[in-house]
Formats: sequence, structure tokens, C-alpha cells
Amino acid sequence: MNSVTWPGAVAILGSILFLGVAGVFLLAIQYRRHGRLSWRRTITTIAAAVYGFGLFSYTMLPLPDSQKFTCRATQLDLGHFVGDFARAYEHGLRSFLTGSTLWQVLFNIILFMPLGILAVRWLRGNIFTGVVLGFAASLAIELTQYTGMWGLYRCAYRVADVDDLLMNTLGALLGAVIAYLPIFAFLSGPREPRAIDAPARPVTRRRRALADFFDSSFAGVSVFMLAAVLQLFATMGDYEVDPRVLNFVLPSIVAVAVFVIPVLAPGRATLGQRCAWIQITSADRKFVPAWRSLLRTVLGFGGITFLFQISTSLNEALDLPWLGAFAALYALASALCFLMVPKTRGLAGVLTATGFADRRSS
Repeated sequence: MNSVTWPGAVAILGSILFLGVAGVFLLAIQYRRHGRLSWRRTITTIAAAVYGFGLFSYTMLPLPDSQKFTCRATQLDLGHFVGDFARAYEHGLRSFLTGSTLWQVLFNIILFMPLGILAVRWLRGNIFTGVVLGFAASLAIELTQYTGMWGLYRCAYRVADVDDLLMNTLGALLGAVIAYLPIFAFLSGPREPRAIDAPARPVTRRRRALADFFDSSFAGVSVFMLAAVLQLFATMGDYEVDPRVLNFVLPSIVAVAVFVIPVLAPGRATLGQRCAWIQITSADRKFVPAWRSLLRTVLGFGGITFLFQISTSLNEALDLPWLGAFAALYALASALCFLMVPKTRGLAGVLTATGFADRRSS
């Protein structure tokens, strides 16, 4: 790969990894804020993530070896590129049009045009918003280059150029201007009232399933991230992490944060259920005490998720080879009840005489 395509590949890979970890949180925030998921809004969020990683990779990468690089001088002469243009033009028009001097300036403009477009369409700002955002982003990049990534390197490994700040801001301005063209209208999500102001809606199986998806993703991603951090510190400190910490302690902590504390708090709902605007109620849609909401969660999706996460540790500690099969059978029974029991109560709802209602109906 050359110097143009390599940072692009890094940006795509980085955005895929980022969305794989944070994507569910972004979807949950979107549903919490708007009360539904929008393909246009989701696609624009993905585009913004790819662009953000692209901006980083094209301006910061490749990172040099901390000991083997040459310090780069700072370019503080505003308009220095004009003299570079004049010297390049002395070799002829064709040489000027195909040379790196012109295209480096044009690339700085083009690189920031999407930022101006996103400022107007995605953030619903205006031209001024695009210019300010472009200037701020470019200034942050140039300062990062000037300080050697804020002290990680002994000096600047890339040229901090005041002309880059000017051209980047110009690119954001041009992007903000052309953002008003109809071709970019798809980047704006549908205008709709905030979910909190919307009327209550029936709790359907689809909303229940979405809440369960949010909960399982919150739990799974959180355990994965905490385990990765522990493993990183263990590698740096040259010690091993106790498998019981990874397979039991971390899932327990996450289960308390995602399931237990939220259902005991006012609102009686897990984190995923809160994002989907539903709460646990009694069978007749009235207030339910904390202990029943907790019992319903333990017997429901929260308990099933936690049981699958710790089944390996429990089997090793208690020698219960049947535990995994029991968890699978109980999950299957819960799924069948979820599909067949009226009012989407599920097996846990039947056992605890609880149901669900829209949080805005209370």
C-alpha cells in the first residue's frame, strides 16, 4: 500500500473495531433520544466514525520509532505555500499541476470538506458551525503534531504548519457551503420530537427483544473491555490474571451495574429497558415493588445472561456438568413463553406476576 491508501485502510479497520465495540451504545443512545432507530441516522453515524478515524490516520500516522526519527521544524509563515507555488510553476504548468506542492494543499482542503458537510447535515449546524468546527479540529491536530503527541515524543515528528490550519479551515468552509445541496440531504436524520415528549406506545415483542439485545450487548461488551484492560495491565506488570476474576468477578460486577442497580432504582428497568422506554410493572400495569422487579430480572433475561457468563466458573468450582444444559433449556423455555404468552410477559413475568409498560405512561 502507498501513503494514500494505507491510512485509508487503517481508518476503515479502526472504525470497524470501534463500531464493533461502541456501536450498540450508539444505537441505544439513538433509540433513547428519538424513540426509534433510523437507517439514515445510523448510516451517517457510521460515516462520521470512518471519517474521524480517517482524519486521525491521515494526519498522525505512521507513528515513528520513539528513538529513530528526525525532529521536524515548525512552519509559522502564513501564506508560505504561495512561494512554493511560484517556485513549482517555474518548471512549467504541467509540472505544477502534477506536482506534490499543489496536491498537498488541495488534499488539506479536501480532507476537511466532509467535516463541514457533517457539521451542517449531521449536527444540524450552519456554515459558521462548520468553520468553527473545522478550525478547532485543525488546531487540535497541529498542536498535537507540534507537541510530539503531547509529550509522547521528544519533539515534533511531523511538520506543524500554519498554512495547513488555513487550508483545513477553508476546506471545512467549502464543505459547509456545499452541504446545502440536495445530494447531501440523506445525511440528515428525520426531524422528529424527542422520545421523552412522544406519547406512550404499546410494549411489543419487538421492543422487548430490542431491550434484551441492548442489555446483552452492554453486559458482553463491558466484560470484554474490562477483561482487555486487566490483561493489558497484567502484561505490562508481568503477572497473570486469576481466571476466576475474568470468568466470575467481572461478569458479577457488570451484572450488578447493568441489571441489579437499575431495576432497584426508581423506574424499575434495566439499562437496556430504559433505552427502549419500557419498565417492569405488575400484571395489571401498576407499580411493582423493588424485590419483585429484581426477582423478575433474575428469572428473566438478566439472570439468563449472567448464568451463561459464569457457567464455566460455576462448573469448575462446583462440578456441575449439567449447569450449561439447564441454562440452555431454561433459556429455550423463556424464549418460547416470550413468543407464546400474551402481552409479551414471558416465563419470568408469569412466575412473578409482572409485566411491562411504556415508561412515559406513568
